[in-house]
Amino acid sequence: MAAAAAAARSGAHPPSFASSLGRCRVLPVVVVRRPGGAARPSPLLAPARCAAAVGTAAPKVEGGGRRSSEQGQLAVAPARLVDELVEEALVWSSQHGLVVGDKNHPRSGKAPGVGLLHAPFALLPMSFSKVYWDQAVELAPLFNELVDRVSLDGDFLQETLARTKEVDSFTGRLLDIHAKMMKLNRKEDVRLGLTRSDYMVDGATDQLLQVELNTISTSSNGLACGVCELHRNLIRQHERELGLDPESVVGNTAIAQHAEALAGAWAEFNNQRFSVVLVVVQPEERYMYDQYWITVALREIYPWVLSRIKETVNYC
Repeated sequence: MAAAAAAARSGAHPPSFASSLGRCRVLPVVVVRRPGGAARPSPLLAPARCAAAVGTAAPKVEGGGRRSSEQGQLAVAPARLVDELVEEALVWSSQHGLVVGDKNHPRSGKAPGVGLLHAPFALLPMSFSKVYWDQAVELAPLFNELVDRVSLDGDFLQETLARTKEVDSFTGRLLDIHAKMMKLNRKEDVRLGLTRSDYMVDGATDQLLQVELNTISTSSNGLACGVCELHRNLIRQHERELGLDPESVVGNTAIAQHAEALAGAWAEFNNQRFSVVLVVVQPEERYMYDQYWITVALREIYPWVLSRIKETVNYC
């Protein structure tokens, strides 16, 4: 985790290991903290094929949320087990829609069902302290309210992002559209915000740090739900060998919740004849299957909600 947090701060991607089983990518997610020493990645993160460190006892969390120096023993899965996990994970991903378009295939982002590839995933879930989990859950509504209030202060947005507009054309176009809407002085009584906050635990300070708060693109909800079920399935099949409990994997219902929110916003317009949920996507979108999870959920859970997918050349 410390390595991943450092990578996030520097703008680099977390380290990954290539697999001889094609394109599997397994992120090293275990860091060993030894008494009296700094946290550092385990040197054992390199079994055959996909690298995977399996299972550490969860570090004790003291009252202030900091970890104590006691650390469980690191167990490393034998190469045979790693190979089995990788193969089962790839099969499961293909069968359950945990897929993206292959960038090496010329039509993968244009035609559904063409040039599919499993989405990148960690082979097993990362151990995450409940203290940090509860903290993130508690912060979520506060950040959501902050974003909502800021979005209603047009003058503040224009002034604060004025310098960004000069160097970022995308932000500039958004601000131009926003300025035109401000001149029209049109007020919307119904608004819906779907946000996603990304967090990591900083290895140096043992604090939960927010990496970013996404308000424009809250992607990977469908894939995240799939990864959760993938982890449960793998642990359930190898519970004895891994020494992990599949029920300890926290459930993810992001797709159902997003569908519920969109259906609720649609109903608020109180115009079933003309109201529609419009999903605007960029062309050649390799993550189209993640987006289709939302429209499928809408049609299956809320079939009365009209939805359309619109492909556009530019976001704005």
